[in-house]
Amino acid sequence: MPEAVNKSFLGSTLDTVDDPNAEVMVDVDHVTMIFNMASEQLNSLKEYAIALARHELRFKEFRALDDVSFQVKRGDVFGILGTNGSGKSTVLKIIAGVLDPSMGSCKVKGNIAPLIELGAGFDMDLTARENVYLNGALLGYTKEFIDSHFDEIVEFAEIEKFLDMPLKNYSSGMVARIAFAVATATIPDVLIVDEVLSVGDFMFQQKCERRISSMIKDHQVTVLIVSHNTDQVERLCNKAIWIEKGHVRMIGAAHDVCETYRIVGGREGSSEDEKLVLDTMFNKDVIPSGDQIDVIAGESRYTTAIKLANKCIENGASSDCIIVTSGESRPDNLLANIIAATYNAPIFTIGKEMIPAATLRALKELNPSKIIAVKTSDSIFPNVWDSFVANFPEANLKVINTDEKDLLSLEVFNFASKKKDDWGEVAILSYKECFEDILTLTPYMYKTQTPLFYCLTPKTIRDEIVNVLIANFKKILIVGNGAEIQDSCLDTLRDKGLEVERLVGTDTYQANHMINELVENKLESLGIEMGHSVLISSSWQPEHSYTLGTFAGRFGLPIILEDSGSLDAVSKAIHYIQNKAQTLEKIIFIGDDAVYSYRDRQLLERALLLAQKKSNQ
Repeated sequence: MPEAVNKSFLGSTLDTVDDPNAEVMVDVDHVTMIFNMASEQLNSLKEYAIALARHELRFKEFRALDDVSFQVKRGDVFGILGTNGSGKSTVLKIIAGVLDPSMGSCKVKGNIAPLIELGAGFDMDLTARENVYLNGALLGYTKEFIDSHFDEIVEFAEIEKFLDMPLKNYSSGMVARIAFAVATATIPDVLIVDEVLSVGDFMFQQKCERRISSMIKDHQVTVLIVSHNTDQVERLCNKAIWIEKGHVRMIGAAHDVCETYRIVGGREGSSEDEKLVLDTMFNKDVIPSGDQIDVIAGESRYTTAIKLANKCIENGASSDCIIVTSGESRPDNLLANIIAATYNAPIFTIGKEMIPAATLRALKELNPSKIIAVKTSDSIFPNVWDSFVANFPEANLKVINTDEKDLLSLEVFNFASKKKDDWGEVAILSYKECFEDILTLTPYMYKTQTPLFYCLTPKTIRDEIVNVLIANFKKILIVGNGAEIQDSCLDTLRDKGLEVERLVGTDTYQANHMINELVENKLESLGIEMGHSVLISSSWQPEHSYTLGTFAGRFGLPIILEDSGSLDAVSKAIHYIQNKAQTLEKIIFIGDDAVYSYRDRQLLERALLLAQKKSNQ
């Protein structure tokens, strides 16, 4: 776990929003919460008793909280952020008195209204009217208090017409409405809110927020809010704490904590990677304008493929001959790149079980005279393909089709060989599950028209493929995890005099940068200049990048794999951009906002601007 975040990254404004004379309402002082978890499963009380008698009952210690300290003062609206299982709710239960800490202390002044588990204690067979009294009693309200506030509770929950209906007939949102209305019927000194501001519909959520805001402004109620919605915490809170895996990562002004959490919260990586990301994001020396950022994204993987294909056509690719492959099969798309390079054609994709209307519309507009399909029977179902063919009765259709991915690679080579005589000395060998490493290599594959072959298993290459490799090539590049293609599989190639070179990194991102460097060096040695942009492709949501290889190859653009949830991946992308800053003009993201948020894009643009500014000084 990285160390606590240094507030100097942010220029935290905590000191300016804190009143040193304000009364401390909640004082959490060096609190540690330890739970004991059984190290083995015991299925009965008898087994438990026997294990206890034999002194064989063992537990593993789990620290839900580890030395957590903070203070909340009167009138504060204090947000608590963290990923699932980080200890947020445990903190609230200790403050509410539900749990006693294993170590440390927690002092609270005044009465508490805990909105931790809305609806807990409701009897679903009773009516809403009866449950209002039942829930009020559980919260410590007298019958007289409920009587005097009953109409107010019913009006706020908006259940006047359903008061005498059994609660089992209510929706979960309506049950939550009643629980919230009962719990906030009184004005507490401290209000604890645990993920309950998302109850009900949008209008009721606003109503809940207005009631809490009224408590804060009109009665100086101190509020603690746990939420995964950082926008909500930033809007409602003046202070916040970020807890991760039981440790305090940051305390400060709500805006600063929320912004830091959005960027690095829940992301795995070293403290050095985290520092680089934060230093880059919060550096005030540059102001990103978006001018050096492009985004290629459609509403789906199919419309993204259309956009990439259209850009290839604008750059001189054929509009008369097009490639069609499956939008759900990565191996098919990688193999289709070879045909695209050979025929100077763009790639369009259709689904396994359907033909996207956008793809059909785009192809109807192009009206190609030749269509080449790269597929297997399970990547595009026969009935779907028949339906597709029926839409282009005048087109010259060529189908490269087989049921085995490794044999499909051989069929693609044989088909392309009808048009291409000289393949050079190098071929690529991989396995059908490999995608990211081959995608990174596609600029080289496209520019040099180097073919790709697949192994049958980690230990087996079909004899037909071995014979083609021996007859046509001198060197084989092995791409992908070294454990996936075993040396025993390559002995036959070595025995026949073929040179074998592995392109294997310690992980996806190390291999990604190693292959990019190799691609640039090899293309430069051939006198082929790379473009002045870089493509950012998601390694965790790669669907939008299935046809990216042809675009990358055509424009000569390197592909950087990035997972915004991995600080290691993000920091490697930053380093790459910094190293290429003098020649880099654009950063092109492949995928919509669901793949890359505007903060992800802004981070890399900042890295580019900072590096360019430094090189110009």
